[in-house]
Amino acid sequence: MSDEQTTQKNDWKQRELGALWRREGKNQNFLSGLIKLGDFGTEKEIKLVVFTNKGKAKNERAPDFIIYEDRPREEKAPSASPDPSPAPSEGDDVPLGF
Repeated sequence: MSDEQTTQKNDWKQRELGALWRREGKNQNFLSGLIKLGDFGTEKEIKLVVFTNKGKAKNERAPDFIIYEDRPREEKAPSASPDPSPAPSEGDDVPLGF
């Protein structure tokens, strides 16, 4: 590999923010992965899930995909007050699939 190719490869590696994988859910396919964010030498990894935007059909200028922070799933227990808006996870019924 030439020095120029090595420099280009290193540049891309330095610019990399994360990665996504295709997943098959119960109701639809989606992307799952992580991004790396950081300032001043500290780096934090944030897990993501990405779903097709079901509102796209109504508005052609709407984004094709919506990105959510992935949070651990909690067991559903009877509760007097439901969680206001939990982030969707693999098994949740979320926007229509890929």
